[in-house]
Amino acid sequence: MNLTTPTLMLCLVLTAACSPTLSEVAHQCLRITQPNIPGAEVLSFHTKVIVNGTVLGDGQSLKQDIHNIHVCEVNVTLSHDNANDTVSVLTWLPLHGWNHRFLAVGGGAWVTGQGTVDLALPATNGYAASSTDGGLGGNPYTPASWALNPDGSVNAALLDNFAHRSIHDMAVVGKAVTASFYKRSAKRAYWGGCSTGGRQGMVAAQQYPGEFDGILAGAPAIYWPQYVIAELWPQVVMREHGYFPPSCELNTIVAKAIEVCDELDGVRDGVIADPAACTFDPFTLVGTRAACKGSANVMISNTTASIVRSIWDGPITSDGVSLWPGLPIGASLDALAGTELQDGVNMPKPFFLAQQWVQYFVKQNTSFDVANLTAAGFESLLMESRSKFDSIIGSADPDLSTFKANGGKILAWHGLADQLIFPQDSVRYLTEVQGHIGGREATSSFFRLFMAPGVDHCAFGAGKSFAPGAVPLDPLGALVAWVEDEKPPESLLGETISTSAKQLTRKICKYPLQAKYAGCGDSTKAESYSCI
Repeated sequence: MNLTTPTLMLCLVLTAACSPTLSEVAHQCLRITQPNIPGAEVLSFHTKVIVNGTVLGDGQSLKQDIHNIHVCEVNVTLSHDNANDTVSVLTWLPLHGWNHRFLAVGGGAWVTGQGTVDLALPATNGYAASSTDGGLGGNPYTPASWALNPDGSVNAALLDNFAHRSIHDMAVVGKAVTASFYKRSAKRAYWGGCSTGGRQGMVAAQQYPGEFDGILAGAPAIYWPQYVIAELWPQVVMREHGYFPPSCELNTIVAKAIEVCDELDGVRDGVIADPAACTFDPFTLVGTRAACKGSANVMISNTTASIVRSIWDGPITSDGVSLWPGLPIGASLDALAGTELQDGVNMPKPFFLAQQWVQYFVKQNTSFDVANLTAAGFESLLMESRSKFDSIIGSADPDLSTFKANGGKILAWHGLADQLIFPQDSVRYLTEVQGHIGGREATSSFFRLFMAPGVDHCAFGAGKSFAPGAVPLDPLGALVAWVEDEKPPESLLGETISTSAKQLTRKICKYPLQAKYAGCGDSTKAESYSCI
């Protein structure tokens, strides 16, 4: 998720020194036709030329600064019938070198899109690209400005925008202005996004199966009403045990688990290749010293080991029945088992998105204290969230038959050290689609999932110490090759991020295959591995 607003610096004035071609393209930009959007009214429509523009990287969604941006910018503001909303759709159209493709880019956390930070990289790579704010105001930290009506009820229209409608808006507007500017329609349309953006991509396949030829969905936040509540389970576990361990105590246990299970795949690289195969017992560390800076007296207790075990096992009923998966072994616990010092005492710090989902939507009570949830209250809350909102934002309909019939392709990937969205969710969804479509082979013809060992949420590097795995280098390129050249990917090339202690490349295999070292060759190189 992107939590930083980039700075956009523009050079907008065309001078007499511009080449005739640039002047001609600029003229085309100013003559783009206003799009027709069924079910909505266009409130404003503006175009302008950007020459030598720069977008500064945010360190997450956009890793580096992007310079030399030359695009026609189209900003459409619309409002849906009877919704009282104001939605912005921003499209960047390359002035030169268009690759005849359209790309819609998804959002993160509480935003449906991130504006210029979404568009800089694809536009400089030749894509006509769109992003939308969904009418939500663009604050990824909180839905406070849009979630509730003045009477305290859920703003259903804006929740619809967040859940699905903004996806369709972006496709309609982006394709229309692309065709108007270039005097021809894009040959192919793609979706790209991670987290909330990944969920939006899956929704596009489910609800708008004719909009996109290819969908790239990273760490998709599907099963939203359940998984967001499940993000509170670590807080419930700590509350039930009456102890909130410092992060260094939890990190010591995770680090030891990685050390013990690292070589299950035959290679020591600081990564658990298959967390499900790791049987590390946290109770083996009881009585040992935790790696806490500034203190040599923090000992791992039986209580802390029990807390970690319960977080890994996931929420269960009083009868021991699993309600949802737990965090994978090897993922950082800092975000969901977060704590903070209050008057010198470690206290709960629930993950902001999960807390706000409960306060603004499930309970419609911003004073509701999720930190006081008991195990029984947690189960009730999970059921309440699902019953109220699964039909609105569940995002896990396994019926992709129309998308498949249209020739669409889905390339999904998920980090196996994801500390926010459980990678088991992606496996579950793939399995449900297989059951609906007609088995593994039928599904693999259009939907493939790639699990990246040791990679955290959307490869942002937030859990650096526990996420040294190889990140997919060019999944969009693999998707394009599948859609346009009929080359279904068996593996993705992955590479560790620049801050990793050990630099390596890996094959990220099509699920359920795993990369295995061949026993010869450089173990840090992808070519020394096979998908087995």
